[in-house]
Amino acid sequence: MLAPPASEADIREVEQELDLTIPAGLRAFYRLHDGTGHPADFGWTPEPETGLAPKGGGTAWLLPSKHAIPPVRHLPYWEEGPHTIGRAADPVVRYLAFAATDRSGLYGLFTDCTPGPGYGRIGIFEEAGIPKLGVWPSFADYFIEVADALYENRSVEYADGHQDTKVPGLVDQSLVWDGPAHPRDPDWARFA
Repeated sequence: MLAPPASEADIREVEQELDLTIPAGLRAFYRLHDGTGHPADFGWTPEPETGLAPKGGGTAWLLPSKHAIPPVRHLPYWEEGPHTIGRAADPVVRYLAFAATDRSGLYGLFTDCTPGPGYGRIGIFEEAGIPKLGVWPSFADYFIEVADALYENRSVEYADGHQDTKVPGLVDQSLVWDGPAHPRDPDWARFA
C-alpha cells in the first residue's frame, strides 16, 4: 500500500523551492516510495496525473511514534517547522521536516540540510520545544533501526540510548506501534 516512487524532477523542484539539498538516504527513500501513504491520509487531494483514487486508506501513519512521511511535493507545506521553533531565525540553517505525527506537521522528525559537518543528521521537533538534533546520524540509520525493531519485535532505540515504549503490532492488518500493557485499540495484537 506504499506510494509509487517520486520523480527526480519532483525532488529537485522541492529542493529548489526550499533552497536545500535533500540528504541521500531520504532521497533514496523517495525514489522508492513517494511517502508512507496516500496523499489523502495527510489531508491533501492527490494530483490528477498520479492516477490515485481521491481517498486514502488511513494507513500512512505506520512508523514508530505514529510518524508518517508525506509525498515529496508536500514537504514545502511543513516549511515552518523545526527551524522556526524556539530559536531566532537563521538564514543559513536548512532543516527539513520530513515526518510528522499528524497532518499539521507540528510534531515530527527533521533532517539537517545545512551544509557542513551536521548535514544529514535526524532530529525531533515539537510545537512548543526547541528541536533536538542528532537523534540519529542519518535517515538510513533511522530506517535501519526501525527495520531492526520490526524484525526483532521490539521498540525503537534512539541513538542516545533511550528506548521507546511502543512495539510493533497489528490492527485490522495494519502496522501500529503501541504499548503492550495498555494498547489504545482493543483489537491491537503484538506480532507473534
